[in-house]
Amino acid sequence: MFIQNRVFTSALTIFLLSASFFTSCKIDPNNPEDPDTPTPIDTLPVTLVTRDVISNLDIPWEIVWGPDNLIWMTERNGRISKVNPETGQRQDLLSISEVRQQGEGGLLGMVLDPNFSANPHVYVAYTYNSPSGLREKVVRFTHNNNTLSDPRTLIEDIPAASIHNGARLLITRDRKLLVTTGDAANTSLPQSLSSLAGKTLRMNLDGSIPSDNPIPNSYIYTWGHRNAQGLAYHPNGNIYSSEHGPNTDDEFNRILANRNYGWPNINGFVDAGSETTFATGRNIVEPLMAWTPTVATSDIAWYSNSLIPQWRNKFLMTTLKDQRLIAITLSADGLRVTRQESFFDRQFGRLRDVLVAPDGRVFLATNSSPQRIVEVRPIRR
Repeated sequence: MFIQNRVFTSALTIFLLSASFFTSCKIDPNNPEDPDTPTPIDTLPVTLVTRDVISNLDIPWEIVWGPDNLIWMTERNGRISKVNPETGQRQDLLSISEVRQQGEGGLLGMVLDPNFSANPHVYVAYTYNSPSGLREKVVRFTHNNNTLSDPRTLIEDIPAASIHNGARLLITRDRKLLVTTGDAANTSLPQSLSSLAGKTLRMNLDGSIPSDNPIPNSYIYTWGHRNAQGLAYHPNGNIYSSEHGPNTDDEFNRILANRNYGWPNINGFVDAGSETTFATGRNIVEPLMAWTPTVATSDIAWYSNSLIPQWRNKFLMTTLKDQRLIAITLSADGLRVTRQESFFDRQFGRLRDVLVAPDGRVFLATNSSPQRIVEVRPIRR
């Protein structure tokens, strides 16, 4: 259903990161921007138009593009649905009765098997009640005739809370499942290798521990995280993550196996005396970028399509508190952030999730009333 339209010109606010503001974000000297160099016609910005695909949702958390060319969606109340991106027609697949929606908990991340025709599996992460209190688990469902059935728990009893549950999922190119977990409001857990909280977990698609995990007989792939809610590939094979900081230092990270990301002893860069002391000998990874004041980073997605030239070859990142979409440019080697650009500043409220469709359109899931899915595309001429 076509609810409303908005047109945005390409003259949106552009933020250039200076060394005095973000020490790791400098313009790449190998690719300087020369104002006298002609801009290729296929890279010129286009005017964008938006419309609401569907509204009045119940905290949409994940939206992914399905093999049927529909948007598959989770809502925090436990419902998994498909939405027609053209008409807004909705088809509910399943409501998971076990889901416990408490604060920021509930039904959260979802990923579909990349080889869906052969393996019609849907993986979801959600919080539930256990004898030990609120916990998080990852469950695999099988899709058949527009229903989800045969639930198989891959991992459970992950510490959870009303805040900081992570829960972004990614199936890697070597067919492993990565899962982010938050610190569950307990800062003693992220540095403990005996806890699954505050980690990136890596498992086989049947839930078993891969034999090549960095820590033998452990799901832990990285540790020292507060609440990572973005996880995505770059074409060069690197995996990147966005993570919520406390009142400072939201982060954009490159994920490296068997590395420590510092929380709670390090916020953002190692730039304080106590942080330097802690970092010594602990294999710490500093972020590629940190935001202070925080913007409440949420999901990230790589944009490689030519449909919207001003976003091509950039990460798109949704923000909750700052209520804007940020386009992040990396250096050629993918090791530095060289630029960030801001779009839709407070136009749609809190932006939870971002989806890039195969044809280059972008869809945003919002967590402000009316909670909705918004389509972004170039204006038709």
